[in-house]
Amino acid sequence: MQNSQNKIVIAIIVVGIFFLGLYIVGQQEIKKSVDSLEMEFNDFKVDKLSILPPEMDLTLTYKVNNPSNMPLKISLDGDIYYGATKISPLTVKERMIPAMDYGYIDAQISLNGSIIQAIGDPHNQVNYKLKGTTTVTVQYLGVIPVNVKLDLAELES
Repeated sequence: MQNSQNKIVIAIIVVGIFFLGLYIVGQQEIKKSVDSLEMEFNDFKVDKLSILPPEMDLTLTYKVNNPSNMPLKISLDGDIYYGATKISPLTVKERMIPAMDYGYIDAQISLNGSIIQAIGDPHNQVNYKLKGTTTVTVQYLGVIPVNVKLDLAELES
């Protein structure tokens, strides 16, 4: 009886180590795929504009190029900055980017008052920056979900 229980425990440990190894290898492969992702600003659309009080809602569109052979689900969580000034939180729910292809992600932001004035000032030569993280999820071997987190600054080209 004791011998049978030992075999079961050993089998469970071996299976656990096997799946842990698959997960670690999968995470490394996915990290390589994520490192090859490129994201660039593509377009914007004004959703709402108000003069008094000064407010503007925008949809920013980013093009994400996925040169890897794995379809990737990406989500973003961070903030958009105009120079050192935080403009708006930036959250994008999970979107699928096909393998060896590109996709688009949309982010909604709201601007008001002094931020609109600073952005509209022609003497202000400041760049936009994204700060935060992106999470990439892949079904490794079609069944094991593997997540990789990456700093948004590493994706911008």
